[in-house]
Amino acid sequence: MPKPGFLQELRRHHVFRLAVTYAVVAWLIIQVVAVIFPLLQFPAWLARVIVVLVLAGFPIALVLAWAFQAPGDERHASAKMRRWSLRVGFALGAVGVLIAILGGAVWWYFGPVEHTLRGVQAQAASGSTPAATSINPDSIAVLPLSVSTGGAEGNYLGEGISEELLNGLSRIPGLEVIGRTSSFRFKGSNRGAREIGRELGARTLLSGDVQRSSNELRVDMELDDTVTGEKLWSNQYDEKMGNLFALEDRISGAVVEALQVQLGDIDSSKLVFRGTADPQAHDLYLQGTRLSWRTDEASLEQALVLFGQAVAIDPNYAAAWAGMARAYIYLADVYRAPLSILPAMRGAATKAVTLNPNLAEGHLQLGYIAMSYDLDFAKAKRELELAMKLRASLGEAHALLGFYLLRIDKDPAAARTQLRVAEKLDPLNPWFPRWEAYAAVAQGDEDAAMKLARRVGRIDPNFAYNGDAVAMVEGAFGHWQDCVERYTRQHAKPSPSSPQLAICQAHVGESARARAAVQRLEADAAQHYVDRTYIAAIYAALGDAKDAITQLQQAYRDRSAHMNGVWMTPWYRPLHRNPEFEALVARVRAGEQPEASGVSPARGAIPHGAVFSNP
Repeated sequence: MPKPGFLQELRRHHVFRLAVTYAVVAWLIIQVVAVIFPLLQFPAWLARVIVVLVLAGFPIALVLAWAFQAPGDERHASAKMRRWSLRVGFALGAVGVLIAILGGAVWWYFGPVEHTLRGVQAQAASGSTPAATSINPDSIAVLPLSVSTGGAEGNYLGEGISEELLNGLSRIPGLEVIGRTSSFRFKGSNRGAREIGRELGARTLLSGDVQRSSNELRVDMELDDTVTGEKLWSNQYDEKMGNLFALEDRISGAVVEALQVQLGDIDSSKLVFRGTADPQAHDLYLQGTRLSWRTDEASLEQALVLFGQAVAIDPNYAAAWAGMARAYIYLADVYRAPLSILPAMRGAATKAVTLNPNLAEGHLQLGYIAMSYDLDFAKAKRELELAMKLRASLGEAHALLGFYLLRIDKDPAAARTQLRVAEKLDPLNPWFPRWEAYAAVAQGDEDAAMKLARRVGRIDPNFAYNGDAVAMVEGAFGHWQDCVERYTRQHAKPSPSSPQLAICQAHVGESARARAAVQRLEADAAQHYVDRTYIAAIYAALGDAKDAITQLQQAYRDRSAHMNGVWMTPWYRPLHRNPEFEALVARVRAGEQPEASGVSPARGAIPHGAVFSNP
C-alpha cells in the first residue's frame, strides 16, 4: 500500500478538527480564568496552574487523536507502515509541545498581568507594591468603616471607630499595623482585599460597615487574608453608642484571636483606651478627630471647638487633649505664629500624657513641640522614643525621630533608617519620602533624592508642601534652570506661600520676578501670619544678606519650626559663613529661647471654645 502524504494522514485521523476544537475550548477556559478569578479573589497561583495544564494537554491530545482515531484500513497495514505511523505520532507530539510553548510565551507576555509570574516580578522590581513573599505575615491594615446611615456627615463615626481600632491594635508588639493615612486612602474603594493588601504591604485586612439609629449601633466586621483571599473571620455586633469602647475591645480581641499574635503584657480586653464614660464627649471627640486630620484652617478651627466641648464635658479625656494639641500643631507655622498658640498647644499635650501616661499620641505631640518650638532637644528625643515604644507601629513617631536625627543630631544615615521604617508602616503617606529626600540631599546623594521626590509625586500628585519635591531636589543640587522649568513648563503645582520658584528664578538671573514674589509675601505678612523663613530664603538667593538675616531673626522670635533646620536647608547656603547667620544658628542649636516680643500677626480669630491656657 502506498504511503500517504503527511497532511493527508492528519486529515484522515481528524487531527486538524481536534486541534481547532481544543484551541477554542482552551481559549474559553483561559478567558474565564482571566475574568472570573479576580472577581472571586481566587489566588493567582491557581490561575497559573490551570493555564499550564491547559497548554500541557495540547500535545497529549494531538497524539491521542492520531493513535485512537485510526481509519479501519490501518488494521491491515504492513509493519513498515506501522513504523512510519509511529514516527508521525512522535513528530506530531513534538509539534504540539512546540505550539504549547509558543502559546505559553504569548500568554506570558500578553496575557493578564495579575495571573502571571511576570506581574509579580514586575511589582517586586519596581518597588511600587510589595511582593507577597515580602509581606510580614503579622501585619494588618484597618480600612475606614463604611456608614450606611447618616449621609456624608455621619462618616466621622465609621472613621472614628476604625481609627480607635487601629490605635488599639498598634499597641501590640510584633504586629505591624499600617498607618491611618495609607489605609484611609481606600475609603469607599471597590478594590478587592488582595489588591489593597499588595499596595499597602499588609497580610490581613480589617473592614466593615456601621449602621446607626439614634443610640443603637449595628457593626458588621470581617478579616481577610490578602494573599489567599480567604475570609479569616467575620461577625455582626449590636451595641449601644455608650458602649462603643467595649464594642471596639470585643472586635480587637476577636482579631487578635484570629491572627494568633502574641500580646506580651497587654490585656486583650483593654487594647482600646476607654477615654471617657460620657457618650456625648466621645461623639464630639470622633467628630473633632475627623476634622483635625484636614489641613484647611476652617476644619482645624472647628476641630478645636469640638475638642474643647469634649473636654468641657469630661476634663479627664486624654485623647481629646491630644487631638487638641495636634490641631494646634497643624495651625502653627501655616496659619498662626507658633508662639501665639504655643502655651495652649503645649498645655494640651502635657494634659494628655498626665491623664494617660501610656497614650503614645500625647508623647508624640510633646516630642514635636519640644523639638520644633521649645528647642528642648533632650526632651524631644525622650518623648519621641517613648511614643515609639508605646506604639511600635506609629509611623509618625519613626518619621519624627528621623527628622530629629537629621536636623538635631546631623546624622542623615540614621535618619533615613527611621524614615524607611515609617514609609513601610505608612507607604502612601507623601510626607515620609519627602523627608527622606531631605536626608538624601544632606548626604549629597542626588539619585536617591530624586527617586524619593518622584515617589512623592506618584503617591500624591497634588502634594506641594514647601513646593514641588522634584523642583526642591533640582534646586538643592544647583540645577536652577531645571527647577524653574519644573514649574513653568512641566506645570508642577506650587505651594501658595512657598518661595521655591522665586529662589530658583533669583539664581537664574530673573531677579525682577523674585523681587515681585518677596514683595507679595511681605505684603501678606503685614495682614496675617507668614513664615518669615520663606521671605528670608528669597532674600538670600537675591544676595540681600542683611534683609535675609532680619527675616530669620523674626522667624526665630515667632518660633518657626523651620529654624532648627536652616543650617542644612539648601535655600540658605548663600548665608553660610555669614557671622550673623552662624551666630543665630548657634543659638538655635544650643536651645536658647528667643525674646517673646515682636511676634508676627496671626490670621483671624481663635475659635470660641478652644483652650489657650495651660490646663
